[in-house]
Amino acid sequence: MSKSQFFIDSLTAQGKIAFTQEQFCSGLGISHKAATNALSRLLKKGSITSPGKGYYLILTPEFMATGCLPADYFIDYLMQHCGRNYYVGLLSAALYHGAAHQQLQNFQVMVDQKRKTIHCGNVTINFIQNNHCIQIPKQKIKTRTGYMFISTPEATAMDLLIYMRQSGGMPRIVTVIEELAEVISKDKLINLARQSVTYHWVPRLGYLLEFLGYNELADSLYDSCFKHHTDYIPLVPYATMTQALRDKKWRLAVNAKVESDLNDTY
Repeated sequence: MSKSQFFIDSLTAQGKIAFTQEQFCSGLGISHKAATNALSRLLKKGSITSPGKGYYLILTPEFMATGCLPADYFIDYLMQHCGRNYYVGLLSAALYHGAAHQQLQNFQVMVDQKRKTIHCGNVTINFIQNNHCIQIPKQKIKTRTGYMFISTPEATAMDLLIYMRQSGGMPRIVTVIEELAEVISKDKLINLARQSVTYHWVPRLGYLLEFLGYNELADSLYDSCFKHHTDYIPLVPYATMTQALRDKKWRLAVNAKVESDLNDTY
């Protein structure tokens, strides 16, 4: 057994799933050039993979075929390694809040700086820039290998209506919000709306909650937070408002079909 393979096996025995190039150099007492060559051999062998520069995941036999660990195994460790603020958001966060019927191809992570998509084996991590990442309400959840941060149910609903394109469009958003509504806290939602630096998501969410029959949540949002604007805003910002029906209460131009996979079309 090579020294590099012994190093990896010793980490696995300690329950560790990853290491940095610096740790590899230090552990083997070798130069960066020698480490680069040894790591290259391990990559070709399929013993490790790299989702980020200088950061390596250990592929135990059950993950060698897929070429990567599941994203929630390592996203927190990777973001710490990169020194980035983050949270798992949008459809990926909704999955952890109970939107279990959503079949996701990509893992969605919100970050405070632009970052390229990661393709690692059969795992794809999409990074969506949110300049207010630090201020977004999050919760820390336990994963199979540690912890990670995800947006709260209330913040997830907000983000879905801010980042509509990344959320799969209105039909998917409506379906996810219908599931999220079961775990959304009225008080936390009102507090989030009052403190939010953006606003147009509030009438959009209120309208959808009302249509889905969550009248208590919708009414609380309206009574506590809704600011009456003279001008209408579109339900979907990137679609035309021409000939769209107007909802006078929420001052919305309903320019998209509102439907849920769980219920009938509205």
